[in-house]
Amino acid sequence: MKVSSEKIIYPVQSSFKVLKYAVPQFDMPFHYHSEYELVYITQGSGQRYIGKSIHNFRPGDMVFMGPELAHIWVNEKQKQESGVETEAIVLQFSDNLFQSFMDTPEFSQIKQLLNRSQAGLKIGGKTREAVANALDTLLECQGTEKLVCLIRLLDILARADNLVLLNPLDYQERGYHKDHRINVVYHYVISKYQQRISVDEVARLAHMEKSAFCRFFKTKTQKTFTRFVNETRVNHACGLLLENKLSVSQIAYEVGFNNLANFYRQFQKITGKTPGEFKNDSN
Repeated sequence: MKVSSEKIIYPVQSSFKVLKYAVPQFDMPFHYHSEYELVYITQGSGQRYIGKSIHNFRPGDMVFMGPELAHIWVNEKQKQESGVETEAIVLQFSDNLFQSFMDTPEFSQIKQLLNRSQAGLKIGGKTREAVANALDTLLECQGTEKLVCLIRLLDILARADNLVLLNPLDYQERGYHKDHRINVVYHYVISKYQQRISVDEVARLAHMEKSAFCRFFKTKTQKTFTRFVNETRVNHACGLLLENKLSVSQIAYEVGFNNLANFYRQFQKITGKTPGEFKNDSN
């Protein structure tokens, strides 16, 4: 999948965006933007890709994502063909909307929430119900009350203790969103993982010598660049295994491995399971 940058346009006389989508199927490409985004699926099913996280979605699925985190929702083909509508409520706001409040004691919990959202957060249980109600209210609010409703919604999330990190290793090991060079590399790998990826080319994108880039990447992520590429490919392989439409050998070549034995070796090294074990456990 090719990853693209999206420019968010806010409505007139509003500092953020909240709206309800009702379409036959999601048609946005794999993309990223500089805004925070909350997505609540009210109808439709398929797979969602957020960073390197791949999971199925269905009505009730709710996630909160930080800036520059690449994502896409892909509908199931049988849903597309049947004409069943896909519905979602989407909230987007700028990363500098609350900048003047970030270092105040009152905003400390919300600041922590926004930091954690850089890895993507899955929202469930009673928190999801409370946020869903807050979104319904937000859709009806106007003027100052609209901004107050947004803060209340973020406060609900900030106080929740059942949010799940979608990319936990990324959150623990690196803050790639804070370094433009890592961000460029990340999006390049996401868009090119099916092809041969040259370290020399990636180093040039980061405007660094190859050896300096390898040291820089290892320092920032606590892993080698090769490990990062293999993790990206294996994560996408997991998504294809869940779809149950291709053979293991087809999936190996689909995600960029040109050697089946190496695919099995890397898959087990990263997931701790063989592709067959992963598939059986998921089922």
